[in-house]
Amino acid sequence: MRALTVSRTVGLLVSLTALAVPQEKPKEIRGMGCVQPGVETRCLEVTDVRSGALFDLIIKGVQPAMGSGIEFLGVAHQGVTTCMQGTAVDVKSWVHRNLKCVQGTAPKPRH
Repeated sequence: MRALTVSRTVGLLVSLTALAVPQEKPKEIRGMGCVQPGVETRCLEVTDVRSGALFDLIIKGVQPAMGSGIEFLGVAHQGVTTCMQGTAVDVKSWVHRNLKCVQGTAPKPRH
């Protein structure tokens, strides 16, 4: 009986300790590029003009038009998505940018 009580007490302490550990803030992801359709339906892809990294954008609300230039800010998506081409990003905000967007070529800033 006493072993059971000690076991429960230890379990409770471990649970409380886990709750007390501060959660690390997700790292922000910034990118800029041209919005292109992904292979899967309703997937938005952007190849960053600076790093060349490919991002799957998960945007709630108004979405940018295909072929438009945007700059976005978000965090890495936690969980599975149907868009599996690049790094999935939950977009917090985005704005239009004046980029030369031509399908099949890397986007370049307009001068």
